[in-house]
Amino acid sequence: METSVEQVLIDAREALLDAVEALSSHSDAIILVGAQAVYAHTENRVASVAVSPFTYDADIVLDPDLLATNPTIIDAMKSAGFELGTQPGLYKRDGQSQVDLLVPEFVGGSGRRGARLGVHGTKAAMKVHGLEGALVSYSRKEIISLLPRADRSCSLKVAGPAALLVAKLHKISERVDSADVRRRSRLSKDAFDIYRLLLAIETVDMASEFGLLHSRKISSQVTSDAVITFERLFGTRSGQGTALVVEHVRDIEDTDFIAESSVILSNDLLDAIAS
Repeated sequence: METSVEQVLIDAREALLDAVEALSSHSDAIILVGAQAVYAHTENRVASVAVSPFTYDADIVLDPDLLATNPTIIDAMKSAGFELGTQPGLYKRDGQSQVDLLVPEFVGGSGRRGARLGVHGTKAAMKVHGLEGALVSYSRKEIISLLPRADRSCSLKVAGPAALLVAKLHKISERVDSADVRRRSRLSKDAFDIYRLLLAIETVDMASEFGLLHSRKISSQVTSDAVITFERLFGTRSGQGTALVVEHVRDIEDTDFIAESSVILSNDLLDAIAS
């Protein structure tokens, strides 16, 4: 029997809470990114959108400077039933729930895929370009279980909206030209997550956070590159990012309205960043 969208989202949240609990010794080093971080910023703020939140996994950035020595990351994840897959940092449980442990490329050390994390080895987390802003801009939020009547939550650092937008832009830019049908569907969700952020977060606040990201060495270059990518992908009706947003809402929302709204919001933010 096919699992419902709601149940998939519930399972992803439970996996996140289990992973955070398992990594409690490293709690200062954990920052939530990805779709669940987007939803933490936008829930109850984009009620006009009929598209339901959806994600299979939980994405967590690790700050190497704040990691404890014990237990090792891999052992901690095993204690919660997560097994490391063939790729660094990608953990699965029961073949379904997935938690991705990630380190921004700028602080990930040498090598192609696995972050160099001392006693934690080179497979505990994956290096990812574009996540650097998560180490600069974040706020602590209460992340609650989505299970009915569940009384479970955790206090967690969540990457700021602009840091999330930068990460999403790098992800889309790196994959959109070579995306197959399945991957393009996932990229359309990422593009719509950008639209969610643009709808939910005040332009002046987002632009201010971009200024912060620009000002720090660790995040300056990826932020500058993301702004250029943002204009190219989302600045016009014909941009690939705008097209992805429209693909995600086809047969659900008025695509002409969504496309126009996305372009207007994107250009408002670009203008605010420039000024």
